[in-house]
Amino acid sequence: MLVIVASALFGVVVWFLALPVGRLWPRASEPEPEPLAWWRLVFPLFAGFVVLAFLLGWAFQAPDPADKRAGIAFHLLAVFTLVTVMRAIVRSLSALRSNACARFSVGTIGLLTPRIVVSEEFRRMAPATVLLAALGHEAAHARGRDPLRIWLAQLAADLQWPIPGTGQRLSAWLLALEVQRDDEAVANGASPEDLAEAILTAARLHCAPTTRLHAGATGSGEGIAWRVRRLLSLEAHRGSTFSPRGVRGIRIICFVLVVGAVWLGLAYGDAALGALPGMGQ
Repeated sequence: MLVIVASALFGVVVWFLALPVGRLWPRASEPEPEPLAWWRLVFPLFAGFVVLAFLLGWAFQAPDPADKRAGIAFHLLAVFTLVTVMRAIVRSLSALRSNACARFSVGTIGLLTPRIVVSEEFRRMAPATVLLAALGHEAAHARGRDPLRIWLAQLAADLQWPIPGTGQRLSAWLLALEVQRDDEAVANGASPEDLAEAILTAARLHCAPTTRLHAGATGSGEGIAWRVRRLLSLEAHRGSTFSPRGVRGIRIICFVLVVGAVWLGLAYGDAALGALPGMGQ
């Protein structure tokens, strides 16, 4: 009973929120701070997990076997949700396999132990200062364990399939992540001009356009041109305007919401489930 209802409601909440989230959250003319772009991507999933916490609270006090029965609609929604989850898992495993065979001009790979990879072509083409700027950018990726975060972001996007617009939110977060690592590299002493040249050199040598399961100095399309223009202006010297205190505040609010959902499930879960259409005794 818990598996059927949890799967059905998780899918409904995620799909219901993933569709309008791009419209409710106004798009800026330039990339948002990385934490906000990440929250835009995963917000529907977090809401789904709050629902799961509510159902977990209900399960703690519900009789076993349960005194309620889920109708056919719940079973169909649960099947579709489980199919979506299996699809996301298969795509994640496929990304790991394709990433193992990919070649990079310069990038950071490794989910648990990130390491920086530099091709011989990039070493030959890049002057010493440009190479150091690229390494500074990749060191920021390694400190943030960005290959793992990219893998999780792709998994989060796949769990919101087939809602349109999820791919755009994923791309927006990837660009925001690269911008943040640019700022960190400049803050640690890299020359903006050298880093801009490193980005262009890496883009010319980029030889793995079909996979994004790595963190690198390059990117795609207009994002590269925008980052280069930004580095050559004064914007890269300003750094992120999103404070670490704001990130901690979001985490505390999320924790409180999950704990509160469990408590509400304990207190009112039985009545809430009984009020849902398609639920019977």
